[in-house]
Amino acid sequence: MDEMSMTELREQLRLLEAKVARHEEQLRSLSLMLNAQGRIFEVSRWTPSASAGVKETLPPEIEVQRVEFTAEKPHNKVEALRNTVFGQFYLKHLKQNSFVRWVVLWLWRNGYPVYANVRAHLSGNKNQSWRGLSSHKEYIADNNLAVKVLVKEERVDTPAPRVLPASDQEYLVSPHEAYTYPKIYTFFLNQATVYGGTNLVLVDNKVLHHDLYDFTRDYTSEELHGRLILDKDFSRARWVSHDPLPEVIPVAASFLDSCASNYAHWMTEVLPRVAVFCADDDYKDVPILVNDGLHPNLMQSLRVVSGNDRKIIALPTGKAATVGQLFITSVAGYVPFERRPNALGEHSHGLFSPAAFDLLKLRSNSFAAESGGDWPEKIILRRRTGARLVSNFADLESALVPKGFKVVETEGLSFIEQVALFSRAKVIIGSSGAALASLVFAPKDAQIFILISKFPDTSYWYWQNMACSSGKKVNYVLGTADSTGKGIHADFSIDLKNFLVELDADIPA
Repeated sequence: MDEMSMTELREQLRLLEAKVARHEEQLRSLSLMLNAQGRIFEVSRWTPSASAGVKETLPPEIEVQRVEFTAEKPHNKVEALRNTVFGQFYLKHLKQNSFVRWVVLWLWRNGYPVYANVRAHLSGNKNQSWRGLSSHKEYIADNNLAVKVLVKEERVDTPAPRVLPASDQEYLVSPHEAYTYPKIYTFFLNQATVYGGTNLVLVDNKVLHHDLYDFTRDYTSEELHGRLILDKDFSRARWVSHDPLPEVIPVAASFLDSCASNYAHWMTEVLPRVAVFCADDDYKDVPILVNDGLHPNLMQSLRVVSGNDRKIIALPTGKAATVGQLFITSVAGYVPFERRPNALGEHSHGLFSPAAFDLLKLRSNSFAAESGGDWPEKIILRRRTGARLVSNFADLESALVPKGFKVVETEGLSFIEQVALFSRAKVIIGSSGAALASLVFAPKDAQIFILISKFPDTSYWYWQNMACSSGKKVNYVLGTADSTGKGIHADFSIDLKNFLVELDADIPA
C-alpha cells in the first residue's frame, strides 16, 4: 500500500474514532437524562385497567372525506420563516434572549402587515384586495337572513375563587361578578367560501367573523400567522392565503377553527358548538367540515358527539372550499388567541355557554358511564413537557400518593377514558394546561385545585369562568415564577408545606 493510501487510511480511522467518541458521549448524556427523569418522577403513573371496557362503548367509525391539497405557497408565513436559514439561526441561538424575542415579535406584528399591504397593492391581485369585516349579526341584519335559535342566552355567576395562600387573593381581581352568554343560533349562506384552519368566512366580498371577536383588543391566529391583514380603523381585511382552486361542496356546516388542534380550545369552543348543532334533528343529514390532521382523541370526541351517521369532511389548513349552502353556528365559547399589547386592561378571560357544556357532557358521559374499571376519585395531573411546569411537582406527588391520590398523564388516555376519569373524580389537582379543560366533565361537587404562577397579566378567570359555566368552582394555588423572563409561561414552584396543610383540612384522609 503506497504512502498516500496509508495517509488517507489513517485520516479515515481518526475520523471514525472521533465519531465513535461523540456517540459514546451522547449515550452517556442520554443515560444521565434518563436517570434524572427517573429521579424526578419516582411515582408511577396510573393507567386504566383492561376491564374499563371503553372501546366497546364507542359508536362505529364515521365516514371521513379528506380533501387533498398541495399548496403552491406556504399558507403559514411564520412557519415558512422558521424554515429559512435566518429562522433556524434565530430559533437555535437568539430566541432565548427575551429582548431579541421582543424585537422579532414587534417587527413581525408591525412590519409584516405593511409589507403585505404594499405587495398586494403593487401586484394588483384582486384576490387580496380589501374586504369589509362583518360580524354574523351584522351580516344577518343587512341581508335579512333567517335565523334559528338553538340555545337561549344565559347568565353565568362568577364569584371570586378561593386562593391559596389567602394572602395572594389580590391577584384574583374579578373582571365581573357575572356575565351573560348570548344565544346560540344557526343560519346559512349561499355560495360562501371557507378555508381549512379558520372560522372566518368569505362571502359577498366580505370577511365574516363571529359576534364575540373584539378586534381592538384581540389578535387572531390568522393575523399573527400572516394569513390575514386587518385594518381595524376602517373595519376591513385582506385575505392573503388565497387558494385558486377551491373544493366545491353542495352543503355543509363549518366547524373549522384556527385553534381546533389544541385540546382546550377544541373541548371548550369547537366541540360544544358541534354538540349544539348536532342535537337539532333539523340538521341530522348535514355534513360537517372540520380541520384535517386532528389528533385521534379529537376525532374520537367528534365521533361521540356527532353520532354514527354524520358525514365528516376534513379540510387541510389553507385549502378553500366553496359551499353551495353553508350552515354557520354562532360561538358556544370564546377565548382570545392573544391580546393586543395596547389593550391589556379589561380583556376577555374566556366566555362559555352552560347549555352547550351540558349537551357536550350529556353525550360524552353517556359513553363514559358504560365503561367499567376502577377509576380513581383523587387524581394529580402530571405534565412532563411544555411551559408553566411546577418545579417541585415531584415532591407534591410523593406527598399525595400515600394519601390515596393517583398520578395521571392524560396524553396517554383516549377521549372517552379522560371523560370517564374526570366524571368520577372527586378531587383534581393539576397545573394550568390543556388537560384541565376536561374539568367540564367533573361532578359539580368536585374539588379542583389549579396550580398557577403569580403574574399580573395572567388570565386567572379563564379556568374559573369555565368551571362556573359547567356548574363548578376552582381553587387557585399560586406559585412563584422562576427568573427566566418567560412571563406567564415561566416555570414556577408552590409553597408545598402550606398547600398540604390546607389540603389536609379540606380532604380528610
